[in-house]
Amino acid sequence: MKPTMNLHIRKATESDRCSIAICIAEGFERDFSFFCKDTEKVVKALVTGIRTERFYIAEIGAEAVAVAGISDHTGRAVYTDYYALCKNFGWIKGIFAKLVLKPEFERTLPYPSDTGFIEFVAVRKSHRRQGIASVLLRESMRMAAYQEYILDVMAENTSAMKCYQKLGFREFKRSKKQNRYMKIYMSKTLKAT
Repeated sequence: MKPTMNLHIRKATESDRCSIAICIAEGFERDFSFFCKDTEKVVKALVTGIRTERFYIAEIGAEAVAVAGISDHTGRAVYTDYYALCKNFGWIKGIFAKLVLKPEFERTLPYPSDTGFIEFVAVRKSHRRQGIASVLLRESMRMAAYQEYILDVMAENTSAMKCYQKLGFREFKRSKKQNRYMKIYMSKTLKAT
């Protein structure tokens, strides 16, 4: 039996804060490794900045196995907690993390009110390559009910790009980041029902 058959998708609650942080820390381990290689410390640095009302959870049984944030022009899914970053990464790396992550996590989205911005799509290591992200995204977009969805992905993340393309997302812009990585912006418009 495929794991996705036992998958339940739901809106996150306040009690999911730690599970969301664990999924993000594992899903973006490479990105956070510059600041800290200890996943537990990354979780502690993130947990207070999670805006649970902007997340959707994929769970098998009682275990959260994947998350996706859907933000809009009114606010983002995660903010940077300066104190938590410094406490868990050390003062120097904490300050640097705040400088790097704040613009990425907290910049205001220039999209209209009928547009959702998908961010922090992350699947636990033990549950990857089972189609969970596709199911989570399809269902969370249905639940959030925006007319259009936008996301960005690093060009090097080919597995995520393939997942998004299979869901009907199409590239509309590219931009080179300061770290020389290419960021690809993709969108999908849902049919009005």
